[in-house]
Amino acid sequence: MNKSLTLLLLLIFTFPLFGQSDMTKIAFIAYWSKGDSYDFKVTKIKKRWTNDKLTKNDSTQYIANFKVIDSTEKSYTLQWTFKNFLTNSYRENLHKLYENKQALNDIVKKYDVTKVIYKTDEYGEFLEIINWKDISALMSNMLGELEKSIKIRKPDKINEVRQAMAPFAEIYSSKEGIEQLIVYELQYFHFPFGTEYDTNEPFEYEQELPNMVGGEQPIKADAKLSIVETDFENFYCVLKEESTINPDDTKRQVISLFKKMGIEGKKAEEMMKTAIFDITDLNYYQYYFDPGVPHRIYGSRKTLLNMDNTKVENIEELEIELIYEE
Repeated sequence: MNKSLTLLLLLIFTFPLFGQSDMTKIAFIAYWSKGDSYDFKVTKIKKRWTNDKLTKNDSTQYIANFKVIDSTEKSYTLQWTFKNFLTNSYRENLHKLYENKQALNDIVKKYDVTKVIYKTDEYGEFLEIINWKDISALMSNMLGELEKSIKIRKPDKINEVRQAMAPFAEIYSSKEGIEQLIVYELQYFHFPFGTEYDTNEPFEYEQELPNMVGGEQPIKADAKLSIVETDFENFYCVLKEESTINPDDTKRQVISLFKKMGIEGKKAEEMMKTAIFDITDLNYYQYYFDPGVPHRIYGSRKTLLNMDNTKVENIEELEIELIYEE
């Protein structure tokens, strides 16, 4: 998102919000201190339907810890610690190959916890992962040990194991891949920061989404942000974000997909009449805007591709919930 807030406005609203007399504005600025620590329950769900039949159903849940390990006038250094995980489908595939769940679990257990150290600016906007090389080495060692183990136990299965590991190995081999996988939830966590929101007027903007059919040009989407609930007494609000793919970009993406499939001319024109390609996002950010801690974040993305008698629907959901001390 291209945030249209000038530095001047940000500076104006860096004063404590409890002294703010204008209740029509909320500025999301991090008021964290070194040593601050919060636990969150993170849930991820991925589902796919092909011609209305459920063909994929992955889910992951774990506890993550957010900790401020350094604070300066210009930045925060933060630590996001979470239990390492393999998606259900990936773990199930390895279980079939190992035929010994305990052997697999014993290896994974040694690499049980991942610590992500990263930076934000002074407002709380995400900048970069600092220790991505350590994370890459950790996962490389785990995948290498899994491969070595199966080579001893089931040498005839080694090619299948390598094929199953390949997507994870590729993701964890680069800074960009690690940020794509891990920053997925951190980008939701830090999304509201560094912007002032009007409690009465929604903010409409153009959003860029990853290209779903390949190519460097991103997909454009029409997005809207609005404050749907406020509680100034408890420094709490709910921010709603909605976006849908731009109609012009929808046509461009479908045409691009047809070309990749070798479909052109009259056949492409006929298929264009009924082809559907759609992406819809719906996100809720329930936050204590002072000090800048989420109560609950819910993010969802639905994609639909319907063409040539094939209908594919995907939904990805993410939920981050603050765990309160009893």
